[in-house]
Amino acid sequence: MEIGRIVRSILCRVGAALALCLALAIPIQAQGQPGDRPGGIDSWLVLQAIPGMMVVSHPGDIPFAFEWEATPVLYSFGMTKLVSPWHSFRVVPPARFTGSIEFKLTGQVSTRKTGSSYFGSSVQLIGHIPLIERGEYLGLNVGVAQYAFAGSSPWFKVVGVSTLFGFVELNFKHSSDPTIWMGTIELRFF
Repeated sequence: MEIGRIVRSILCRVGAALALCLALAIPIQAQGQPGDRPGGIDSWLVLQAIPGMMVVSHPGDIPFAFEWEATPVLYSFGMTKLVSPWHSFRVVPPARFTGSIEFKLTGQVSTRKTGSSYFGSSVQLIGHIPLIERGEYLGLNVGVAQYAFAGSSPWFKVVGVSTLFGFVELNFKHSSDPTIWMGTIELRFF
């Protein structure tokens, strides 16, 4: 139980730091990214308000939830050597779908109370592997995630696909203790 309390405390602090960074709109971005416009913060923040959708098969309930994501750190191994492989918050889509490892934080709002709250959060480490047309048409997503909701913090295995130039991701997540399945549709603008 002590470890679960520590993990929840860390997730709360990480979430607070993420909220502060988004509120201040200070993305840490490598200089000279192709396609970047100076001062594009306003449109980036608006697009971040569009949530992904998820269905959670939790013991005794199947709630629907909305999920918002942020990427504090992404390392791209599929881009040209002329561009920095490190990205933060504002990630150009090719940096993700051409091959990358992404650390992301998410927050969820459920349509039904799960445990004692409608809210949840997660920390995820996801690898994006291009399959067809350097990931533009089809890519594979694999990784691990830890979700905090309903008074527990289970670990999940993640597998899924991305398509339409990385814009749409379909991911399935499974935890074996307790047995929970999740299906998510994630729209990735940046």
